[in-house]
Amino acid sequence: MELIALAQAPVLDISKITVTFYGDATSSKGFTWYTPLGSSRSDVQVVENRGSAPDFAQAQLFSGRTTVSSNSPGEHVHKAEATGLAADTSYYFRVGDESLNIWSEVGTFETAPVSGPFSFIDLTDTQAKEEDEAMLSAATLSKALATIPDAKFVVHNGDVVENGTSEQEWNWLLGHSQSSLLNTTIAPSAGNHENRNYAFYEHFNVKQPDHAATVTGAYYSYDYSNAHFIVLNSNEDSSEYANFSAEQVAWMKQDAEQAKAAGAEWIIVNIHKGPYTTSNHATDSDIIGANGVRNQIAPLMNELGIDLVLQGHDHIYARTKPIKRDGTAEDVTKITETLNGESIEYAVQPDGTIYMIPLPQAPRFISRTRSRSWGTRTSICSSARKRTTPVSMGIRPA
Repeated sequence: MELIALAQAPVLDISKITVTFYGDATSSKGFTWYTPLGSSRSDVQVVENRGSAPDFAQAQLFSGRTTVSSNSPGEHVHKAEATGLAADTSYYFRVGDESLNIWSEVGTFETAPVSGPFSFIDLTDTQAKEEDEAMLSAATLSKALATIPDAKFVVHNGDVVENGTSEQEWNWLLGHSQSSLLNTTIAPSAGNHENRNYAFYEHFNVKQPDHAATVTGAYYSYDYSNAHFIVLNSNEDSSEYANFSAEQVAWMKQDAEQAKAAGAEWIIVNIHKGPYTTSNHATDSDIIGANGVRNQIAPLMNELGIDLVLQGHDHIYARTKPIKRDGTAEDVTKITETLNGESIEYAVQPDGTIYMIPLPQAPRFISRTRSRSWGTRTSICSSARKRTTPVSMGIRPA
């Protein structure tokens, strides 16, 4: 009888697990994963990491919701949140179906501290359309996490895959990266390659504002220590703003003001299609048009006190000088320090917003633009230099 029971036990492949910020980063996490249709429950077990093997008999259980994938009808999308956790604490977790006693591999995550310095990794445009490209992206992420072992999370500036409605591409990218993604938190923005049919939202459990649309992506925010992060969706559209709805822009303004009122020392924006670049997209109509991101969104960044904008879309490394509301660049007095053997340049409270694109993880690069149609704007960019890995950043009290 026991052998028969074992033979009849369901076998379900739990795949494409991602861990995200959801609400209060000091006490909550979001989880997403996929299974075949045989599992209808969405359960997460969480137990504090006390330095020994996890005892899931002592775990907290959190149950979420299950839907059928919009782009892979033979799979369920599972989402759940763990809440009420302790700040600045390491946890073990696993996801699955408690009723079937089927669970994923064990992963780890940390909740955010209330204050203090921290580091994170920024990457963009993995955009894997073939399995070998997904393997390259996975190896790059693994190397980045090994190089910056104290990185608390990974920011992704969009275009995770080439075709967001192709579930096979997500299988490759998230599958080959699974060992890394089981042990870090990812904070992504939606790129134009995942702008249809819930392709982004069904792979990342993020807390959208009430009634916000999720067909083309998602916009949300989170606090980490003394920094506030605003993640925008540049796949929307309206008569006033190319790539953005009026509702999203109104939310961004309110969210930034609330963050400042709450004492945020840094405000950082994650956006796929950004206003400034040295590459071919610099002259696209949705960038430089009358209602484009440079004319309509960039002035708001400075007005709202945004310190840093992390961009994607252009497959080239670029970093601007601090740019003021009128679009001119500020020449700042730089201070140089040596940190961990590296020479670091910084300025204290510059007047303006810095825009940066990390070198993409994708094996496709876009050359620097030869166009002069944007005139003296080229002077806003610092010298580009080749980078072979994603960018890591450290945030300290201002």
